[in-house]
Amino acid sequence: MKRSLAWLMILALALGLFAGCKGKTPTPEDPAEPTEPPKEEYSLELEEGCNQIIFYWYNDTGNYDKCDMWIWFPNADGHGYLFHECDYGAKVVLNVPEDITEVGFIVRKNCSDPGGSSWGDAEKDYDGDRFAAITGRVTEVYLKPGEAAQYLSDDGGKTLYQAKLFSMAGIVALDQIKYNITPATRITSLDQIKVREGDRELQVTSLSSLNNEVVTGIITLGEELDISKVYTVEIEGFEPQTAVPTQVFDSPDFIEKYTYDGELGAFPDADGTEFRLWAPTAGAVKVNLYASGDSGEAFKVCDMERGEKGVWSLYVEGVGHGDYYTYTVTTAAGTSELVDPYAKAAGVNGNRGMILALAATNPEGWSRDTFYDGIDSYNEAIIWEVHVRDFSNKIESSQYKGKYLAFTETGLKNAAGETVGIDYLKDLGITHVHLQPVYDYATVDESSSEPQFNWGYDPKNYNVPEGSYSTDPYHGEVRINEFKQMIMALHDAGIGVVMDVVYNHTYSADSNFTAAVPYYYYRYDPSGKLSNGSGCGNETASERVMFRKFIVDSVSYWASEYHIDGFRFDLMALHDVETMQAVEQAVHAINPKALIYGEGWTGGTTTLMANKQANQANISKITASDGAIGAVAVFNDTIRDGLKGSVFNAKDKGYINGSASNSTANKVVFGIMGGVKSNAATWSVEDNAVINYMACHDNNTLWDKLEISNPDASIEERMLMNRLGASIVMLSKGVPFFLAGEEMLRSKDGDHNSYKSSDEINNIAWDALTPGSNEMQMRDFYRALIAMRRAHPFFTKADVVCEITDDSCIIVRWYDEERITAVAVINPNSAPMQYNFQQEAGVLDWVIEGRVLLENSEVFPEGGRKVSGEIEVAPGTVTIIKVGG
Repeated sequence: MKRSLAWLMILALALGLFAGCKGKTPTPEDPAEPTEPPKEEYSLELEEGCNQIIFYWYNDTGNYDKCDMWIWFPNADGHGYLFHECDYGAKVVLNVPEDITEVGFIVRKNCSDPGGSSWGDAEKDYDGDRFAAITGRVTEVYLKPGEAAQYLSDDGGKTLYQAKLFSMAGIVALDQIKYNITPATRITSLDQIKVREGDRELQVTSLSSLNNEVVTGIITLGEELDISKVYTVEIEGFEPQTAVPTQVFDSPDFIEKYTYDGELGAFPDADGTEFRLWAPTAGAVKVNLYASGDSGEAFKVCDMERGEKGVWSLYVEGVGHGDYYTYTVTTAAGTSELVDPYAKAAGVNGNRGMILALAATNPEGWSRDTFYDGIDSYNEAIIWEVHVRDFSNKIESSQYKGKYLAFTETGLKNAAGETVGIDYLKDLGITHVHLQPVYDYATVDESSSEPQFNWGYDPKNYNVPEGSYSTDPYHGEVRINEFKQMIMALHDAGIGVVMDVVYNHTYSADSNFTAAVPYYYYRYDPSGKLSNGSGCGNETASERVMFRKFIVDSVSYWASEYHIDGFRFDLMALHDVETMQAVEQAVHAINPKALIYGEGWTGGTTTLMANKQANQANISKITASDGAIGAVAVFNDTIRDGLKGSVFNAKDKGYINGSASNSTANKVVFGIMGGVKSNAATWSVEDNAVINYMACHDNNTLWDKLEISNPDASIEERMLMNRLGASIVMLSKGVPFFLAGEEMLRSKDGDHNSYKSSDEINNIAWDALTPGSNEMQMRDFYRALIAMRRAHPFFTKADVVCEITDDSCIIVRWYDEERITAVAVINPNSAPMQYNFQQEAGVLDWVIEGRVLLENSEVFPEGGRKVSGEIEVAPGTVTIIKVGG
């Protein structure tokens, strides 16, 4: 879409930051060593789409052979850059993508690898990390040896701190504007500062920074600002700055005046369609009507009418189901054409919203479809995470490879005649499928027939199903119908559906939200830069009333219209606790048995205060509504890393793969007991609010992790580790969760971040399931574990007590009130363990050994061999005994 945003700051996604200019990762300049001093100083051509920063530094020796600069971009690894000698001493010249506003740097001395990617034994010239702001097309920074200061010129004069600068102005209340200056920019008179709306000058009644050395100041005006107009701030001696509404949205006056609690979007009836858009800062809004979702000019353009609470609306006769639409919004930022944030359908690639009667999209039998009803507690769920394309792309017998409809195909077999597809899931025994993003995302071209892959964590239209998974992305009703067919097929198979949602950031800050209400939907730091707690260049502001409303409206829509059985929130800690409580209340009012869980961490530094984040430490502040089977659960990275080692170091080992210790055992026990308070973690929850897992779509698959961390182990030994970990997750309090294919030794060839890798890397290798294969043996083992857990309520309902032995074995006891119900002995060691059950005779003994002896869908029976006294627990196994069996 065409944009005209005069003052809008747009940050690229983290991927773009890493890629640098023209898709290249910045690398050190490394010319051949000259035999004579160069006649001209080194320079670097300034590339399109980049700014340039030049660092100057000198040392007393004049020798720069073992010196360089270690420079890094936000959320990227650092790299060494070689010095080039110059009149000042030496310099580094670097092209920086224009969306980057600062770089970190360290001057290094005595480098063993100057210009390289390793730190080695290099020394810092100044003991501390420093950051340089990109202030223009070319920024020059002069440094002195051993000093922290950054100078503007080579004469050692004024530092950036000492320079007179006026950098930003922002509306913070309906009668106040905040501005940023440096302490040297001292204002001594109200006459030095002017606020204008066009040629009209507004009265300045007071100035907080008058006669003070400050870095920010507040201008109070004699009238209320109209936020649909453009205001500029002028300080004597500086270029005017546009006053942008970065903080006014949080003022009580704005919240009272513009909070709207009605429905938004497009609402067709028999005679026409009513359109409603919340755009309080807009001066004009038009609705554009199209016959096609991707081509042709608008057949009608209508001016909308501004009403109460900043809502623009219009009823247009003669348009309805099957027509497409956009809005054109004019604000102080400029004029933009955008897709309705509340659009429920769209054309190809989501560039135009679609008007439709939702009832017309229902497949046959939809009226009888209902929510999954198979659990009475979060702990009874068993979740299998999968990507829609991964699920079926390598099922040769499927007619709908990589599509929603592949989930509807029964009777599918692999090359060996083994059951695959939805029949496989039913046979496996899981309760829920967790679908990676299935809303409309930005990074796959829906119009292309070429193979494309992306996980989809780059939202474009939140309330529209992704078109690349449908058989026809051009007609918006098709994807909706096929999505509903998928849901209905999974429900018919006795499986619930969890939807992965990513409200914490958008594909770009240049989004339909920004076009509708610039600056409202995102967080900004005090300098006016986008906050980047997502690591993707932007983060949304869930604490703002109208974005909180959007999130709640969106999940409510998916739950009610599509019968979604749960939601997984990406980087949930970027949402505030109040918003997640509102989500809980709304979703559980629709379906009390819906699952709600998320990542209790951020992807970077956020401006949201720590005590407000919906993170692991605060999750217990969110309570369950009356009748709900749980509140909001969080992923348990403590047991994850305790079991198999840190995800941030592929070679790191854990409890199951060579590093059993009191420390790792404590982390495992934290998970077994359902995340209740322990010295193994800084957070705790109720045992109905934790997701226990070893691997998910992020980082290495479990099998790859075991192979990388134990390269000398045999396949049999790694399978033993896998079984041990799966056994622990499945016996633990909380919700067992595993990545699709983990149960069949899924590998991505060591790719720890396959978000846009090839199909070959991401496909599930269904054809590996052959009689007697390792993959089949592990599948049978997981299936038996699932059947065991579902057959015995003590795993999810009984109280749990754990004991760690001197050799890091774990004894688990389940109690019904004061009566012991079951005992488990976990032996991670290479030698057998003797354990005496004393007088607990007549028990059920599940021995989880190195080989799986279960076949097909056989479920563990209610009674097994009776044991009493001393038993032997084999190396790397778990024995579970149900007392009185």
